[in-house]
Amino acid sequence: MSKQASQQADATLRKKLESFKPEDPAEAAAMDADIRTRKPSQDARAMIDAVKASPDPKNDTALAHWKDRFPKLFAMVCDPRHSEVLLNAMLRQLEAVEAGARSTHDASVVVGTVLVNEYVRPKLGMEPTPLPDSTL
Repeated sequence: MSKQASQQADATLRKKLESFKPEDPAEAAAMDADIRTRKPSQDARAMIDAVKASPDPKNDTALAHWKDRFPKLFAMVCDPRHSEVLLNAMLRQLEAVEAGARSTHDASVVVGTVLVNEYVRPKLGMEPTPLPDSTL
């Protein structure tokens, strides 16, 4: 890398770091409260059940509203390679946030740890990291 390219990369990184803002506790609390009010896990589970009941969910027009509302979850459930264990672990964490038993941050840490243990650490020949708690 040339000196000029290196300086440009450094400037870009500095700009990104300057714009980085840690999570605002008030925004995080508002997000948790919104999730507790809306209870999105109920709709997510209803969508999963509807997709599983359909013989051809990707082309089922009756499922279009679910596909629009939860596009990533819809794609995940339609993928025959998806992991039921991981899907249910993520939903249990969402339900824990809805119940007020954990914050979205803590739930995210648990799900991230599960995903790293499942997909990254085995490829690196590493043992799984212990979960932050035993709620999975």
